[in-house]
Amino acid sequence: MRTIVYSIDTIPDLDFGKKHMNLEGLSDGDIGRSMFFQQLQKQGDELLPIDLQKIVSISCIVDHNGRNELYTYTKLEPFIDSIKDADYFITWNGKQFDFPVLYFRSLVEHIVINEKMFDENHNTDLKELLSSGDINSNTGMLNRVSKHLSLPGKKIDSANAVWDLYLDDKIDDIFRSCESDVITIYLIYLHHQLSIGVINEDELKIKKETLKSFLSLQDNPHTDFIKIL
Repeated sequence: MRTIVYSIDTIPDLDFGKKHMNLEGLSDGDIGRSMFFQQLQKQGDELLPIDLQKIVSISCIVDHNGRNELYTYTKLEPFIDSIKDADYFITWNGKQFDFPVLYFRSLVEHIVINEKMFDENHNTDLKELLSSGDINSNTGMLNRVSKHLSLPGKKIDSANAVWDLYLDDKIDDIFRSCESDVITIYLIYLHHQLSIGVINEDELKIKKETLKSFLSLQDNPHTDFIKIL
């Protein structure tokens, strides 16, 4: 079975802001700040609606036939093309955020996506699972669960932080953080598999060793994970 663990990072859709929110002529920074402010005024928080989110990074780990692969994309179509034969999808808050953004963008960009991404039998949203369906529960916070499992946790913990890095042209930091997220999600998923009896302790150890070996061979390895695996 080809399992995909994926996570995305987003920024405000600046083009939409320019064309439809009367923000033409402003700098990117001012457009984004205005979009966040308008959302704060309307809803009481700065979390932009799904249709105003533009993907800046998509990272995924592939678990297939005892091997791991790690990829990061800046465009949606190459990612969708790479997962067309995938059998199962793992996310953290994927039902509420990652997948709706991916689907909306695929709709706008006329991209055909893997139909299994719509099928609950082929998806596990670990946040939903660990918070008993309460998406606002603190139990579902990725950093908190990471601490319980002695994992490094998130490097960037808010949409505004991603936006700030984007404005500072620190795109590699965004990519690095997105990769860290999917590694964390994958490791939580392995512990989930152990807890429901899909794998045993020996198999968990083997999967962690496989991941460690794979990460160690990367040009820019995630040493914080290598140290704890």
